[in-house]
Order: sequence, then structure tokens, then C-alpha cells
Amino acid sequence: MTSETGLRAAGKLLMVVTRHGAGDRVARVAREAGARGGTILSGRGCAANRFLQLLCLADTEKDLVLVLAPAGDMPGIAAAVRRSPEIFRKTTGIGIVLDVGAVVRSAWQALGAATAPPQGETMKEPTGHQLIFAIVNAGYADDLMAAARAAGARGGTILKARGTATEADAGFFGITIVPEKEVLLVLAESDAAPAICEAVRKAPCLEEPGSGIVFCVGAEDFFPLGGPRADAAR
Repeated sequence: MTSETGLRAAGKLLMVVTRHGAGDRVARVAREAGARGGTILSGRGCAANRFLQLLCLADTEKDLVLVLAPAGDMPGIAAAVRRSPEIFRKTTGIGIVLDVGAVVRSAWQALGAATAPPQGETMKEPTGHQLIFAIVNAGYADDLMAAARAAGARGGTILKARGTATEADAGFFGITIVPEKEVLLVLAESDAAPAICEAVRKAPCLEEPGSGIVFCVGAEDFFPLGGPRADAAR
């Protein structure tokens, strides 16, 4: 399989950020709509409400549901999640649809690759929202969230992760391997996203080479769950 064929086959990615414990409900609705499966990750939300921050109530547990599907199947899956009466009554959060090829290309460019992967499928008209990804060494995500908030972000979601680089990789690239990682996701309006992304990139904790990677991808679809508005990942 060529790299281009792989990107085409990957299709679209549905990301749903919701309250802890509701991820299974979202995944079940997606499967009933045709998804073959999904992955549920645990994280914490970072609310922008200053009063809640003072009371130490701003950080709340979240589920992040990832559903990968062919491009032709994703509209039906996203619509099912968006319109499910069960989800509307019992779940709050947001759903975001991303083009997998666009994610790969953005990460590739952030790594400073000389050439980008093939274009793959054409992305739909953007929704006016951008999703900022930051994959960093453990302990840095809160600093990046502070920088993002100072630049206008309303909030974000932090996930725990781990790196897979080896000691040989460390010697070759000249970086220090830190197995524990954190992933910060910040959803922002397109006009505000460049300033937020730049503020995150320039955070002092990222000055050391190998400490993290930051990139931004346009959202093909964006919708709230459980009501007219949800700020679970904003």
C-alpha cells in the first residue's frame, strides 16, 4: 500500500470530548450508525472560569472518544451522535470531525519535514474552528494551557500519554527521552487560533529541543452535545 493509498483509506476522525463516564454511550451510538469501533481516552478539562479556578474546581475528568471511519461513512456517524435523543438528554460536550490526512500533514510540517505526505482526500469547507494539538513532556501541558488562555483560549483538554522513542533515537536526534507525555487539545475560532497557537509554541517550557510538538488543524465539522452550547474542549 502506498502512503497516498493509506491516507485515502484512513478517511475521517470523529473526536468527542464529553464528561467522564459518557464515552461508552457516545461510542455505542457511533457503532450503531456504522462505525466499526472506537477508542476512549481519559483526560481532564481546563475551564476558563476564574471563580472555579480559585475554588480548584476548574479541572474536571473528561472522556475523549475517537472514531475513525471512511469519508463516506462519517457524515452519517456524526449525524447520529449529534442527533441521538439519549446523548442529548444525558451527555454534554462537543464533537469535532477532522480529515486524517490534514492531521498527518500538519504534524509532518511541524516536525520540519522537507516534503509533506500526499494530499489524499480533499477537505470540506472549514467550519470556522481550528483544533490545536500540543504533544509535550509530562508536566508541561498546564504551562501551555496558561499561555493559550492568555492568548484568548477559553479552555482545553489534557490527556496523559507516553512516548515510544528508544535510547538509540535519543542518541541520533540528540534529545532527552521522557517516556511520560501529555497531549493538550484546544479548540478555537479560526481568527483567534493563529495567536493562540503561536503563544503555545513560544512557551518557555518548549525552548529545549525535543520537549514537544505543536500543530493546528482545521475542523471539518463542529457541534455541541446536550444543548445549544458546550465548552468541554474550548
